[in-house]
Amino acid sequence: MIKALLKKVLPNALIEERSIRRWYEVKQTDIPTLDTAIAQIESRWNFRPPNIPDSPVFIFSTEWRSGSTLLQRLVNSDTRILVWGEPYNQGNFIQCLSDSLRSFTLDNPPDSYFINSSNFKNSEGVLARRWTANLYPDLPSLVNAHQNFYKTLYEKPALERGFERWGIKEVRLTIEHAYYLKWLFPNAKFLFLYRNPYDAYQSCHNWRGLYMRWPDSPVLNPEIFGTYWKQMLEGFQEGVDRVNGFLIKYEDFLMGEPSIDKLSSYLDLDLNAAVMDIKIGSQSKKVPLTTKQLRRLKKVVDPLATQLGYVGLNSQRSR
Repeated sequence: MIKALLKKVLPNALIEERSIRRWYEVKQTDIPTLDTAIAQIESRWNFRPPNIPDSPVFIFSTEWRSGSTLLQRLVNSDTRILVWGEPYNQGNFIQCLSDSLRSFTLDNPPDSYFINSSNFKNSEGVLARRWTANLYPDLPSLVNAHQNFYKTLYEKPALERGFERWGIKEVRLTIEHAYYLKWLFPNAKFLFLYRNPYDAYQSCHNWRGLYMRWPDSPVLNPEIFGTYWKQMLEGFQEGVDRVNGFLIKYEDFLMGEPSIDKLSSYLDLDLNAAVMDIKIGSQSKKVPLTTKQLRRLKKVVDPLATQLGYVGLNSQRSR
């Protein structure tokens, strides 16, 4: 009797589990991109963050050893600004906070969950008598909290040290993160930097502790490095105009393009060109890439790399 019962129950249980699993798999495909989520927030609530006057500078680089520190030092040559260098990079603050907005769709969260909805209108004093299993602060408060996180962590300590403006240099952020930051800080300035992927990878391939997103996305091999390089750069190319940014080729940057005057004008800063001639950083010897490593990297960075004139090692300095 027990065997007969198990034969009847177990298949039904397995069918139910498969159904549940399939439901979650379908829902996973419905999660919007960050860009789409922000657009849906604007459309659904007719809302945009207030146009605060802050004008932070965000330096995005296609991973490591692409000259981002040199560009950061150049921006910091104006003593009115403090550009932080990959602050708390393992905390993934920008990645995590921006990802949290991807939960927003045209019907989630339901309007009735918000404290300022008709569902809770004039009921703040009698909440104990209301169904409050799902009770959310209003959307402007959420967005204001996003802005204030960065202002508290990055702007406040800069101002306390006598600086007037702040910024961040990062090597792990994508164009989606630029869209998010531009949404929060409409007057922000963006510099997108890229370099020959063969040179960049040769400069860091023997390092340990390289993560695109700690602790789950280590950069273990040429394929991972090259795939991120290509995805990031394609995003920068596609979105640079949308955030009114500057796309900078490292090799051209060393030769004076864009000019210091152009960058100064764009950033509304007074940059000191003498910084470009000062070598600061590691003097460690590079470990050459093998022919096999170069071939593996080429498979994932082409055809984009070749289109940009990157057909192999160039070995220009990075700082």
